[in-house]
Amino acid sequence: MVIKHYIWLFSIVVFSIWQSTQIAFWPVAWHSLLSYSLYIVVAIGIFISLWLNRIQPFLVLMSIGLLNGLLTYFAAPSEMNLSSAVLFPILAFLLPLNLLLWILLPEKGIYNKRFDIAVLSVFIVQGIAIYWLMTDLSLQWVEPLSLRVIEGSQVIQLPFASSLMFLLAGFVLSFKLRYHRFKVLYHAVVVILLLMAYGLNAFFQPGMLAWFSMISATIIIFSVIFDSHHIAYTDELTGIMGRRALYETFLGLGRKYSIAMVDIDHFKSFNDTYGHDIGDEVLRTVASILNTVSGGRAYRYGGEEFALVFAGKTAAESLPELERLRAAIAAESLEFIANGKPVQTQVKISIGLAENDKIYKVPEAVLKFADEGLYKAKKTGRNKVVESLSPPNKVNSRSPRATAKAIKANNSKAPSKIS
Repeated sequence: MVIKHYIWLFSIVVFSIWQSTQIAFWPVAWHSLLSYSLYIVVAIGIFISLWLNRIQPFLVLMSIGLLNGLLTYFAAPSEMNLSSAVLFPILAFLLPLNLLLWILLPEKGIYNKRFDIAVLSVFIVQGIAIYWLMTDLSLQWVEPLSLRVIEGSQVIQLPFASSLMFLLAGFVLSFKLRYHRFKVLYHAVVVILLLMAYGLNAFFQPGMLAWFSMISATIIIFSVIFDSHHIAYTDELTGIMGRRALYETFLGLGRKYSIAMVDIDHFKSFNDTYGHDIGDEVLRTVASILNTVSGGRAYRYGGEEFALVFAGKTAAESLPELERLRAAIAAESLEFIANGKPVQTQVKISIGLAENDKIYKVPEAVLKFADEGLYKAKKTGRNKVVESLSPPNKVNSRSPRATAKAIKANNSKAPSKIS
């Protein structure tokens, strides 16, 4: 999952750096359009963040927009003076610091008043500090503040302090990526640190900062959309795909496929005995093993039930892999503390397996057929895989709507689920 996101991030980085070499040859009108486009993209990103109630991308976009606004109106490259010589290194230092701060802060949503007041206070304090530095900073501090990494270099023009802050922010965020649940935004901000450092380093070349800022804002928009998709289609507890993703997978299955329904044996009694926290840990453990399935994909169907879809495989071809998963889960030792005492136990699963045929042509019908196999596995001793070889009640497969009605009717007559 991480790799596919780095592919598009890397592609955008390569394109933006390559295209930046052509900015000097753009028509003058394009440069004016670039400045306006930056703020339009930032505004679109802010609107999406507000709509989805996401404070972190909102703050990142605000930081990028304010940086460009302040540098454009108070420190334009064409009007270099003492004021701009002081403002540029200050803002170049604050940008990576702010990006790091916004990502380290928890996602509280836009409409958390206490959190919003705290964030507003950070902006106000930084504004006051910038004003004080601009008006009262002694001239003897101006030169150290603007000190470059390599004096006289035409390649590295960022001040030493801001370069150090960019490296520090990237280092800290890289550690966060290793120990935090996957989030596209966090990976995107690491890339944005690189792009904004590149843009600020080329600040004195017209259009460069605006170009890289616009690309960074675009990346933020993409990351918010991808994160929202991930939240919608991924089960939050187990981290694997959820039922919504399962039904979307049904739309793309070919002519040959098999589906397995999985249920944790005696999960209700286990949950009642040891508590919901331990039950959640059991669900995560089972899901992590099921997610290692070869040739198929695992989904959490709901409660203690999971579904496995094998596209392009018959039931006979899927059976060995299901047996492997069943054995792996049965062999997994669970250790935890319950009522102050250490407990060591195993969890077992039952599996029902079915494939599409002339009667069961739609995935929903095959899923129901696999559920019948799961019920048989429960009735005949549990901890086994049962393939549904003979159809129970016939399902009209002439159309998906007719099939759905038949499945609903069968569900109302089906025997109660055995845990």
